Order: sequence, then C-alpha cells, then structure tokens
Amino acid sequence: MKVYVLPADPHGCGHYRLIWPSNVLQKAGHEIVIMPPSKDSGFMASFQDNDDGTQTLTGLRVPADADVIVLQRPSHPMQPSMIQMLRSNGIAVVVDMDDDMSSIHPNNIAFNTYRPDSAFRKIGVTVKKTFSWKHAIESCKVATLVTTSTKSLQRVYARHGRGAVLDNYVPAAYLDFETEEAGTFGWAGTTKSHPNDLQVTGLTVRQLMDEGYRFRVVKECLRLQETPDVTGSVPLDQWARWIGNNLDVGMAPLAPTSFNTSKSRLKAIEYMAVGVPWVASPREEYRRTHRESGCGLLAETPKDWYSKLKLLLDDEVLRKEQSEAGREYMVGQTYQANAWRWWEAWERALEIQRG
Repeated sequence: MKVYVLPADPHGCGHYRLIWPSNVLQKAGHEIVIMPPSKDSGFMASFQDNDDGTQTLTGLRVPADADVIVLQRPSHPMQPSMIQMLRSNGIAVVVDMDDDMSSIHPNNIAFNTYRPDSAFRKIGVTVKKTFSWKHAIESCKVATLVTTSTKSLQRVYARHGRGAVLDNYVPAAYLDFETEEAGTFGWAGTTKSHPNDLQVTGLTVRQLMDEGYRFRVVKECLRLQETPDVTGSVPLDQWARWIGNNLDVGMAPLAPTSFNTSKSRLKAIEYMAVGVPWVASPREEYRRTHRESGCGLLAETPKDWYSKLKLLLDDEVLRKEQSEAGREYMVGQTYQANAWRWWEAWERALEIQRG
C-alpha cells in the first residue's frame, strides 16, 4: 500500500496530525510520501469556467501508484469533486479533521478563513473567499474514511459511520528534555486562536501575581495591573522545550462552547511530556486525560482556578509527584508507540474503497 499525505500546513496542525506519525511510519518501512503545502506541491487539476461564475473540475493528475490519499481540512469548493474523482478511480481518500470549523469564535483568527460566503478587500476590489467549513463537511461526506482527533468530531464529520478517532500524541523526544524549575506559572497558548478562553479564570492570574507569583506567556483579557513575561512566537522545534523551561505549572483554560467541546487533549499531554503539572477546564478530553493518567487538576470556576493553581505552586511535593506521574504516563503516548494507528486506519480505508 502506498500512501500520499497532504498536510494542511507546515506548522503544529500539520505535524501533530499527519507529518510526525508519517515520519515514524516511514522509518518503519511503510511507503508514504509527504507532500508539504506549497504552490509546487499537490496534484495538477484542470477546471472549466461556468457562465454563473463557478467552476467544474474536469481533470486531475495524481501519482499512478497511489492507493490512499490523505487530505487535511479540505475546505475548497473543488475538493468534494476531487475526492469523488479520486474514489471513482479506485483511490481511497482519507480526510483528517481536528476542529469543528462550523463553530469557530468570531474573534478567532481562523473565523473568516472558513466562514461561508465571506469576502475581503484587495487593492480596492472585493474578492469572495473560496474556503468554507461547508466544503469541509461535503468533503467528509464523500470521503472513504474520516479521521478525527476526538469522538465529538466524529459526530460532526463522520455521521456516515466511516470514521476513526486518532488521538493526538507527542514525539518521543519530548520526554528526553531536561528541564529546570522556573518559578512561574502560565499558559502555553495565544488569544489569536483562543480569544475567549482565558476569561474563564476570572481574576485568578491577577490575584496570584499580586501575591508574588510570576506569570508568563500572555497578557490579553486578564485585567493585569502589571505586564507579565511575554515570549511572543516560539518555533515548533523549540515549543516543548520552551514549555518545560518556562513553566512550573501550566494552565489549559477552555470556555464551555460548542467549539471547545470538540477540542483535543493536546495541551495537557504537551505539559505532561515535559514534566509540567497542569490545571484545566473540565472539558470532555481533559476529563478523560485526567481520569486515565491520574494527573492534572480540573477547575470550573475562577475560585477553583485560584485554589488549584495556588495548591500546585505552593506544594513542592505534589508538584513533583504530578510531574513524575505525567512523564510516566506519556511513555505510552508518543507517535513512536502509536503511529501504527494511522497505518491501520489507512488500511481500513483501502479495504472500504476496494470492498
């Protein structure tokens, strides 16, 4: 079986969902070709312009040896037609989705990208955008198999029953990082993609800073009286090491929204992989991770956030126990230990296609 993998981006989304598991499978001897997102990558397509301004896909050139093609977040209007064309030629198509794009918060940086019928101004001309979460839904309907990062997303994208959940994991190298206590607590995130999540903590961060605890990462939406340490962007290859070296206690706040109901456990496992104890909102995947690992503390109200962060910050023994237990749990939560799940899903897609 030969698999062609097309990540949606070269950043965290593309790596966690497709590139890193594919790298492990390649080293194990599986035939996988990763096609990075760029103008020089992908498949050659031909279109016909229609009188109503739309286009029709008329041809598609793909590698002749492709058995399975894996697409991530296919939200272009031509992609459902492309998937149908590929399948009509005997190629299994797997679509991977890691967010419910139909319920993105309006202040999220990705909102306008996937909003149907949105437009933007370019050199004085209004240009209609082409991407939409509706096209992603249609792509999933016609795909051979839909893989998602959570069970909740299966209910959004794989109602036809041809689906599989592939949890997020981490590279095994994360567990080898040596870290030192930094005397800080904080959040490994950004309000650009989480515009309404920090607010669930209320004035907790401000209260703890007033008591002398050091906060690091962001300053938006927290009503702070003084500016905390702010790092700015961190390259992906330094991301986990940065978390371990800059946080003694990590925060994973998620507002109780439809979008966050489908969010994965990623933040929690990033923290645990580098030995950082964490406090999180009791969303579905954080509850599961807390239950399975015995790690992390869950906080619903601002009062909970304050008491549980303070507990971890003050109790050195508890912090060490949580750190060690988290790393022990993460030994079995790496791509090196779980990449076979991707190959198994892709094999299933080929069986469905040929069956």
